[in-house]
Amino acid sequence: MKQLTKSTLQWALFFSTLLSTYNLLAKTSDEDAPLHIEADQLEIHDKDNFSIYKGNVIINKGSLKITGDKIVIKNKDAKLNSVHITGKPATFFQLNDLDESINAESKVMNYQAQSGMLELKQNAKLIKNKNHFSSEHIIYNTLKDIVKAGGANSSGSNNPDSNNQSSQNSQQPDTQKPPRVKITIYPEDKPASETDKI
Repeated sequence: MKQLTKSTLQWALFFSTLLSTYNLLAKTSDEDAPLHIEADQLEIHDKDNFSIYKGNVIINKGSLKITGDKIVIKNKDAKLNSVHITGKPATFFQLNDLDESINAESKVMNYQAQSGMLELKQNAKLIKNKNHFSSEHIIYNTLKDIVKAGGANSSGSNNPDSNNQSSQNSQQPDTQKPPRVKITIYPEDKPASETDKI
């Protein structure tokens, strides 16, 4: 029983590390908030350095809320390495100190702790404050605040058969185009001038 308690605390610590990487985006008070995880099932694989949360997974820490059908957390060298979230959709929400919101949803989310990269796949949506981004594939660098969107295959593929498929596809007319990226950007609110106040 003591081993399970120690192990559970280790995984909670690793997950807290994930949440603290959002410091650039997060409310300062989120860092000291308690971590709450709800799931229908939990599996902890200590020797292989990963844990799996299944069934209506809800994670809360201050203003942060993550939901999904399944969340897999992997660690490397006693530190958080990656988080894989799936859902219909999987969701992410957090406020920063200015009460500006960051919302994300997609069927698949991957987060790489070292690089701070959040990847959204399949029906991906990212809303930063009022600005909306939607695509089949969005990559958000949480550390540098950079958004990239477009087809997942547009940057190339590591699949060795992709060259053969490309040659075959180039001989046939292109009847299917990848979904386009859609963006709505709102102007920043302007401060009221002195003449407007009179």
